Amino acid sequence: MKRIAYSALLVFLFSCGQNNKSSEAVSSDTAIAKAPEEKVFDYPVLNKNWQIGNHENTRLVLQVYKAWDGKDVEDMKALLADTVIMDMPNGVRRSASNAETVNRLLKQRKTLSSASNEILVAYPLVNKDNNEEWVNVLTYNKWMYKDKSRDSMLYLDLWKIRNGKISYLLSLEQMPSRMGAKTLEKLTQSN
Repeated sequence: MKRIAYSALLVFLFSCGQNNKSSEAVSSDTAIAKAPEEKVFDYPVLNKNWQIGNHENTRLVLQVYKAWDGKDVEDMKALLADTVIMDMPNGVRRSASNAETVNRLLKQRKTLSSASNEILVAYPLVNKDNNEEWVNVLTYNKWMYKDKSRDSMLYLDLWKIRNGKISYLLSLEQMPSRMGAKTLEKLTQSN
């Protein structure tokens, strides 16, 4: 009888040990399943997964600035998509065909006797979530009107590239303060 009781006690202890292990595994699996996602940002960000994009896109966009400064706006035709959307700093959205966009730019450029863009920063990005390609440019733009009056502005231009062509521009402008303008002049004179 002692042997049977002893055997039953061993079986009971063994089975309890197995149940504890399986319940530990279940609770451990549950803990893993319920673990919160790793916090990447402390505030909601709509487009999170960026990486450096194709530098050829930067070259493409810089050709636009070069064509503008050199009064070679016709050269932009090859750089633009069939339809181009531009959200301008004055709140106007322009959506037009390639030819119409170039014609508008030609008309606008003819009002200036000179223009120059001092590119402070230019870099390509690609969003891994939606596979969109962008080029971000920070430029200090200076120009002179036909009447010899001068003006300047700091622009942040966000260019969207689709199939190797520019399809969208979001342009933001900032009037630099007097000290900011002096700093920009120093930055652009050192090059």
